[in-house]
Amino acid sequence: MASLVPGKSLGSDAFRTGAKTASIDMQLFFTGIGNQLNGSSQMLEKKMTSLLVVVTLIFTACGGGSDGSAPVTPIATTTAAGKAVDGYLSGASVLCDANNNVVADAGEAVVPTDGQGNFAFAPACASTIVVSGGTSIDTGLPFAGTLKAPAGSVVATPLTTLMANSGMTASQIATALNLPPGTDVSKIDPTTNADLHKKTLAMQQIVQQITNTLGALAQDSSPATIQAIYSQVAKAVVTTLTANPAAALVGSDNSVDASLVSGMVQQSVKNIAATNDASLAAAKAGLGGFSASSVAVLISSAVAGQAAALTTASDANLLSQTQSLQSNPTIANAAYGVASLLGSAVAGRVDLTALGRALSQLGDNNAAASAAVLSAIAVQAQRAGIPVPVVGIGDWSQPSNYLAIQKDSIAINGNLYTLDQFLSGVTLPGKPTSADTLSLAYTVVGNPIPKNAGGVVTTRVSLGAEMADTGSSGLVLQLLVDQADLSLDGNRQLSISVPAGASMYVFIKTGSSAGANFTLTKISASQFFQIANNNLTVNTGTVLKHILSQLGGQSGAVLAGLKSLSGTFNMKFIVSNLNVRSETNKSAVKGLSVLVTGSGQPAVSGLGIQGIFTIP
Repeated sequence: MASLVPGKSLGSDAFRTGAKTASIDMQLFFTGIGNQLNGSSQMLEKKMTSLLVVVTLIFTACGGGSDGSAPVTPIATTTAAGKAVDGYLSGASVLCDANNNVVADAGEAVVPTDGQGNFAFAPACASTIVVSGGTSIDTGLPFAGTLKAPAGSVVATPLTTLMANSGMTASQIATALNLPPGTDVSKIDPTTNADLHKKTLAMQQIVQQITNTLGALAQDSSPATIQAIYSQVAKAVVTTLTANPAAALVGSDNSVDASLVSGMVQQSVKNIAATNDASLAAAKAGLGGFSASSVAVLISSAVAGQAAALTTASDANLLSQTQSLQSNPTIANAAYGVASLLGSAVAGRVDLTALGRALSQLGDNNAAASAAVLSAIAVQAQRAGIPVPVVGIGDWSQPSNYLAIQKDSIAINGNLYTLDQFLSGVTLPGKPTSADTLSLAYTVVGNPIPKNAGGVVTTRVSLGAEMADTGSSGLVLQLLVDQADLSLDGNRQLSISVPAGASMYVFIKTGSSAGANFTLTKISASQFFQIANNNLTVNTGTVLKHILSQLGGQSGAVLAGLKSLSGTFNMKFIVSNLNVRSETNKSAVKGLSVLVTGSGQPAVSGLGIQGIFTIP
């Protein structure tokens, strides 16, 4: 009999025993129970209860009968611990979602993942698990979607997302992906099984690329909207696959069925059109003028091709292939570039099949593929009777709609350092003071901040910072501002404000002390942040002074430790829900997370910078 260990990832073989062994176990069990049922009715009731429990456990663990049928998916009602996997997700938030609304309501537990994607609930979670945010430790990219898993799962992955809320069964997923019969993806860490790992990444690629394309067409690629679209696309995958139960999305040769992908694209557009999700109101309006079938014809072959590149990748090339494809915006940018050909008004006059076929070859980045795309665009525009879209195919592989850090530089107390210098290590001219500042200047590229339902160009973000000594001082400073509103005016100038109810969560310690953990309320942007000419300045000295003023009797020891502070420190700064990039150096901005120790708050996850500085 297999031993089931909470939090342990188990393959399907762990739930199989021979039918003969199971039969003998059952016979011995019933014989023992029969010999003992001689007591009072109360004793009889207790023993019958025990009988039901043990029978359930036997069938759950052994998972089979004597007729050679496939193992039964184990029945489990709670999750005490598990892993979030799209590559292991570090710093993600894991919600025990009792009412299935994907929102952390009062009384619902939210726990973070550690650096290896592990999470734990106490008490165990008896509801759907929802994972958001975090950074893939494999690719270094922020996770932009939402993973779900049924209660009892030991992993949350793109495949368990299809199982959540009675979506698909483990058996249906195994059929669709050509996995061995009896495979239960909710019980296996996919990174421990090469075939399952590749197919999990392929499913993530399909869902994410459809999501990114619809966000681009809606002209709203903000992280919050992308996350909401992702959920609708995942539902579309379930609808499409359950409507074609005998069809295999992944063939025996590891090819990916583009016709099923097409169905997923069309159903995704329909889902968004039908949703009442207020967070998708702007995206719903933005997609309203597009034909679902035209979008599907344009991108399905390209999306299927990218997924197949993962299912057929060698083990040695899987990581690099994943990094390349997950960060490649070509499909989304191409759809946006030829949006005039996709509208419902011209859908009956164009044939996008050739354009879609040409687009699927652009990954080769060759002149012939580019020429084929340009030719197909011109032909379809002529057929539609509209001007030929002016597109720069060379730009399609480049990111769009982001804030670029000017000159890849950071200013510390007015001294300018490149991000490469900061990453390698810089030495500050003196000890920390209340006048210390840190500044980043931005260039606005495209439309990094979407219009909200009221037509205002604004988005709500969270901010996080962490400073930790690499030596013996023991200093740790972590802080999280849970709400700030970043806006862009008609002159493309940024501004920042902090809404009522925002809080700053802080953890600070020096030396061997246990540290101090507290929450600051009634904060304002002007206390800590300024933006002028798109230059964001964080008044780090003021932040530190304000924190120390809240420490009461603890402040003396902490302040003394800070005044004598010297050494080398790691530091990172993060903003959630915003696409921030380097102007030139792709490695300068990374997916990062900050979890404030003991705060009980979800980690801040997003794009940010990290570096090393030395205090003499």
